[in-house]
Amino acid sequence: MSERLPQALEGLKVLSLGAFVAGNTAGLLLAELGADVVKIEARGRPEVLRTPAYAIGPPVTDPFGVPQTVMYGTLSRGARSLSLDFRNERARPTFLELARRADVLIENFAGPSLARWGCGFDDVVASNLGLVWLSLSGYGRDGPRANYLAYATNISGYMGLTSLSGYPHGTFPDYVTATTGVVAVLGALAEVQRTGRGSCLDVAQIDAMTQLLTPVLLDPLVNGIEEPWADNLVPGSWLSGVYRALGRDAWVAVELEDASDWSALCRFLDRPELDTDDAAVAGGYRKELDEALASWIGERTAHTATHLLQKVGLAAGPVQDSEDIWRDPQVRSRGFAVNLPNPDYGPLHYPDSVFRLSRSPGRIERSGPRLGQHTYAILRDWIGSGEDELASLTASGAIYQAPEEADAEIQAGH
Repeated sequence: MSERLPQALEGLKVLSLGAFVAGNTAGLLLAELGADVVKIEARGRPEVLRTPAYAIGPPVTDPFGVPQTVMYGTLSRGARSLSLDFRNERARPTFLELARRADVLIENFAGPSLARWGCGFDDVVASNLGLVWLSLSGYGRDGPRANYLAYATNISGYMGLTSLSGYPHGTFPDYVTATTGVVAVLGALAEVQRTGRGSCLDVAQIDAMTQLLTPVLLDPLVNGIEEPWADNLVPGSWLSGVYRALGRDAWVAVELEDASDWSALCRFLDRPELDTDDAAVAGGYRKELDEALASWIGERTAHTATHLLQKVGLAAGPVQDSEDIWRDPQVRSRGFAVNLPNPDYGPLHYPDSVFRLSRSPGRIERSGPRLGQHTYAILRDWIGSGEDELASLTASGAIYQAPEEADAEIQAGH
């Protein structure tokens, strides 16, 4: 058996009030690095990704009536679940005790909900000066649109991504924002090590998307040029496109970056009369070379065309759908998929951690938990709650623990 290497963030305590895609993804990335990520949900108001609207296939519930979905199980994998209801006054002191011991807190509430309950940033840092508070939002926590509701779909439109792609992507800004937030968290944790002082990180989707779309935004802002992308020509490339290959809905993407790429393709297609090292002259030949390349690819499968073009040093790749990616030998060879049990919808393959650190590799060892699966264990571990206190909090409705015999069943992988 190979040695189990320690993870980079082992021992780090993270409270996650993050919901939907951005909030759960931020917690997931920290969990992959070894942090103890505690996902907080109310029994009466489960995380929205658990609900049937986000189910893939027929909706599923656990034996205690709480909905489960593959999407939740995927985006919350690696976390532990604590069920705490902020609407119950007895839950709030418990949360503050947890927050006093946390290193990181993640939230993406709309508006100042936590502050209204006496559980906002100022309330928490009064007893935990080293806390890193990651606040994810659509438009940021200040400014005239600070209280606007936001989903990735309308952020895609707001920031111009929809106009570029013609598709109002429903999750892309979430992943960008979550990753940006985690980078900020790691920087803030380094500052805590140096000074002992934590910070509140205000990470907005519009800011994260702005830095991603900067090249697209600069031309109209600086030069007054705003032209729709009418084709697949990448600005600055000598030739680029997506070409139909043999087979059903099969395509190959190709890009020639410079004169050497242009010459290589001309030689490969046996079109020496089109060869030139002058970009302006190449522009005049572009249509002819484009048609020649389209004709050549059209007689081959996407993977065959890709292999032959790559062999002569050209950037080419098949346009793959999700099943293609899942079966791709390159992705598989790098350990892309890990099989994890789930008692409610069975064992599934999940994407494994992308963190390939030689001394402290990332890994994921469990799918998303049942709601309240670890409530008692977390309260015992983090704040030393006794059995009488746990029973009293449960009876008041402040916390919820899924029956512990179910936890044993889960751990056994049944």
